[in-house]
Amino acid sequence: MIYQLKITLKHIRPPIWRRFQVHSNITFYELHQIIQIVMGWFDSHLHEFNVNGLTITDQETLWELGVDGVPVHTARLDEHIKQEKSKFFYMYDFGDDWEHELVLEKILTPEADVVYPRCIKGKRACPPEDCGGVWGYTNLLDVIRDDDNPEREEYIEWLGGSFDAEAFDLDGVNKQLQQGVFWEGELVVAPVSSTQTFTRHAQKFWDAIPEHVQVNILSKVFCWQCTGLTTIVNFKGNIENGDLILQGQCIKCGGSVARLIERE
Repeated sequence: MIYQLKITLKHIRPPIWRRFQVHSNITFYELHQIIQIVMGWFDSHLHEFNVNGLTITDQETLWELGVDGVPVHTARLDEHIKQEKSKFFYMYDFGDDWEHELVLEKILTPEADVVYPRCIKGKRACPPEDCGGVWGYTNLLDVIRDDDNPEREEYIEWLGGSFDAEAFDLDGVNKQLQQGVFWEGELVVAPVSSTQTFTRHAQKFWDAIPEHVQVNILSKVFCWQCTGLTTIVNFKGNIENGDLILQGQCIKCGGSVARLIERE
């Protein structure tokens, strides 16, 4: 099934929100990755979900917080969220404390020609990372909107240029979901709309690889049709002679590509 979710950044007016659709059986870690893209965060801080008082986050954070909870990599969305209108919460950056409310608006049947996840609507720009939470963001907007404020130029320089609080690029978000997030020409977040299927042993092999190395592997695949490096999507993973073979499609031309990851 498909879950249609609305996420809203709390305590800010006018609201910053997104409406998006995902497969119901994804893990909360996959949901975290999708939220980062649709909202516009950079995934450079800790996060956690709260579902009816249950904490869902990574195992290390559970240990550090000293709370009972569920690991984000294994908890499935449809195991904890089952009914339309259900609400749950997502916290990002334990310093700035960006609290988001999520609502399961609809449970839908998948459409044959639609690629999931997809964002279907949204309003207003994501706040800049490390701007000081809701208070800091409000102050930032006040400063950059005041041409006479002596701190304005310093803030503009920190932002790296102009900032439009009302901007939201729906097409850009969906492109990132399908092609990944690039920073200075390097893939930093793998495509989340890509289909990935592993055999049981291949999944164990893949899960043992650090996430930043996984991203590097996926973006360094040679395509003979494009005659250059590309990102592999919609791939299957199998073990052959102890090594992991990824066979899938080139994100640029759709042609067949493969990548061998040797067991050390």
